[in-house]
Amino acid sequence: MKEYLSYYSAAAFWNIPYIEAVLGSEISRTNPASFVVSQRSVRSPRKGRTRNLCELNLPSGAVISRDDMVVASPELMFLQLASKLDIHKQILLGLQLCSYSPGNPSLAITNKKKINDFLSKTSGHRGHKNALRAVKYIEDGSASVMESMAYMILTLPHVLGGFGLNGAVYNHEIKLKEEAGKRLGQKRCFVDLYYKKAKIAVEYDSFAFHNNPFEQGKDAKRSAILERHSIEVMHLSTIQLYDKGACKDFAYNLASRLGRRIQIRTAKFEPMHAHLRGLLPMGEPDNN
Repeated sequence: MKEYLSYYSAAAFWNIPYIEAVLGSEISRTNPASFVVSQRSVRSPRKGRTRNLCELNLPSGAVISRDDMVVASPELMFLQLASKLDIHKQILLGLQLCSYSPGNPSLAITNKKKINDFLSKTSGHRGHKNALRAVKYIEDGSASVMESMAYMILTLPHVLGGFGLNGAVYNHEIKLKEEAGKRLGQKRCFVDLYYKKAKIAVEYDSFAFHNNPFEQGKDAKRSAILERHSIEVMHLSTIQLYDKGACKDFAYNLASRLGRRIQIRTAKFEPMHAHLRGLLPMGEPDNN
């Protein structure tokens, strides 16, 4: 194999949801296209493309033929970008790669297990250590980049700037009792973030989709039904997420309901928290 589409060019190819929010200007600067070659003899760049050399063996399926292109698989692209991105962007990239609409896991570009399996076969490759570190904090099933950001801020450890409230899963399915299902017109519902043991749901209420009386009424009805199913619902609004103090208040209230205490002892928290919050999109995407 002479060359295959890689790095940021591969990220652009895979149509990752809201990739601009993850990679910013890097994804818009994919010209010239980036390729990887496996032989030094073909490393010299051609017009309109850059070439990187990788002489290490890759596992089967690492490079894929798709739409008349030979391209790094999502898992290989994740590994490649681990040598380029900081830890926060790498985690966010993984969350978006593993994202899908509620109840539709087959729509995900990849998943955490596939990434872990791939990394177990690529020891020694550039970026491998960083990729392994990031994948620990990835969870399947985010439905939006805003859910991904809320998850990171609430669950990442203090040393990475999060509030350390780990254990949440995305879009957990709640099967409704017959009477409740009839009132909502559905047999099941999905909660944005869910702490199974504590039976606490965190619902992200975006300004774009929850700012009118009709939607707010639906939210109230849904919350009441979930509470009748012994699930406590906490609502996190866009305004709270973007306001540093309000977001902190929410996290501490959530910790109290989880029976935990937030005790931040690392000096790394403040700079890492500021960096993490810097990933919040300037304008909230209309995707949740």
